[in-house]
Amino acid sequence: MLFLLATPEYNNSQSNTTKVKVHLRNGIAEILEQHQDLMGKVENNLVEIETLVENKLEKLTFILQDAVFVVSTKGLDAAAEVKGTTVYIYARRVRELNSKLSLEEVTKQYEQRSKELEIETLKLTSDSKPKNLTSINSKIVLLKDEIEFLNRVQAIVKEGK
Repeated sequence: MLFLLATPEYNNSQSNTTKVKVHLRNGIAEILEQHQDLMGKVENNLVEIETLVENKLEKLTFILQDAVFVVSTKGLDAAAEVKGTTVYIYARRVRELNSKLSLEEVTKQYEQRSKELEIETLKLTSDSKPKNLTSINSKIVLLKDEIEFLNRVQAIVKEGK
């Protein structure tokens, strides 16, 4: 089974995936080879996959923001000779939950983005009229969104320890 995970800044593909576990509103879907075609929204922002690497089963967990997925039994290319189940996931942001992801690093990024948000908010509320109000508002929205994601990552990393 083929697994593809993409965001605007990140791409991951696993060709020997044996199982994908997706958390949905009405439960958890375990997607195996020859699963029915399916699409939906990842609800709790976690996706777990099992893949074979050098005859060893490896489990990977990803933390996602605003993710949708599609399961297709026709694969990437309908004209291709080799058919198989493919799981596509597209998310706004992603972090792989592994031993390299430290709580200190995430906390540092969270604090840095929080300071940036504070600076941008001060620019917006200062007495002088900002030159580019739309740009400042957009930056504030993006920073709030990223801070929310980093907060979620922090919570999940703390849970895992």
